[in-house]
Amino acid sequence: MLAGEGHQMLESMRIIEMANVISGPFAGMLLADMGADVVKIEMPGRGDPFRGWAGSDDAIAPSFAAYNRGKRSVTLETRSEAGKQAYLRLVGSADVVIDNFRPGILDDSGIGPKRLCAEFPGLIYCSISGLGSTGPDRDLPTYDAIAQARSGLWSQLTDMAAPEAVGPPISDQLTGLYAVQAILGALVARGLNGGRGQHAEVSMLAASLAFQPHAVAEYLANGAVPDHTSRAHVSQSYAFVAADGGALAIHLSSLPKFWTALLGVLDRHDLDSNPRFNPRTRRHANYDALRAELQRTIATRPRAEWLQMLRAADVPCAAIHRLDEALADPQVRSQNLVSVFGRGSRATRLVGRGFATTGPVPDPADRPVPLLGEHSAEVLRDCGLADSEIRAVTTATP
Repeated sequence: MLAGEGHQMLESMRIIEMANVISGPFAGMLLADMGADVVKIEMPGRGDPFRGWAGSDDAIAPSFAAYNRGKRSVTLETRSEAGKQAYLRLVGSADVVIDNFRPGILDDSGIGPKRLCAEFPGLIYCSISGLGSTGPDRDLPTYDAIAQARSGLWSQLTDMAAPEAVGPPISDQLTGLYAVQAILGALVARGLNGGRGQHAEVSMLAASLAFQPHAVAEYLANGAVPDHTSRAHVSQSYAFVAADGGALAIHLSSLPKFWTALLGVLDRHDLDSNPRFNPRTRRHANYDALRAELQRTIATRPRAEWLQMLRAADVPCAAIHRLDEALADPQVRSQNLVSVFGRGSRATRLVGRGFATTGPVPDPADRPVPLLGEHSAEVLRDCGLADSEIRAVTTATP
């Protein structure tokens, strides 16, 4: 039945998340947003390292809440034989398993994709790794900054003469997004090929490269190596500072009407007759000089005045917001992009789904951030374990 006919998109799907930190948990959370029952497996006593990241002793740390809302938490000591058997029972009830351990770690423990895909032929197994499961460096420890660095992505975000770490965990979260793509495709394929599952592999390195289709295509076609200015020059994207210190962005793209309208707003028609800036390819080549000319004019008025005039002329523009300003933006507020997950003392304000749909979706109030092991008993009872067995497998091995 389709979502619009009454069911959530992934209702009745169970996802086992054997993953920590960002890439795997982000993928699991996105699937939970579509109605899947995501069961997060955590080590007894300490759980996902993000629960206490940066020294946090909150019951629900922001670092953990950000990637784990809407799941159920089960603590399971999978280093013990009883714990492994309990895990196998749980996997037997699932449609998908996600793990982000280093390649081979779970296979060596007897609970990896080799065994699980053989024992449960309908299972979709998604392995997330740093650099992939093959190659000379597959076993190297890899986090977000390493994947950004090795993939060439970082070099397009910073001046390589004085490189700096920048922005949110882009490679981590891209990997989660590509993992969801692989999982959803495998679920569709399973429905078309008689219920057969498959093993999908997503690496942070591959995801970060796949996110650069234009840059890679340009390099392979003509040898152009992009840097942190390349995209701005081609897309004619600019950042300016107005008279009051407010920063604003203008994106002219390739349509001539935006260039013409901008010159009209700024009263700088002289630039259109300047051979350095016309045609558009000359604006690419002389980007810095053009930006300096435009900045000189924009520095004469406050940001709000420019934005009002630019919008009236249909020029793509925006204030460059800090995060607090973005969350206060009336457009953001009008779409309820921040939701309250949980109720009462468990209520946590977080950014919600990144999509809208005409079909039903889970109510954020019913999808709190789980406490460590909060759902161990109910989930493991459903798998047929007695209370004494549950106590044994949810207790850390000394």
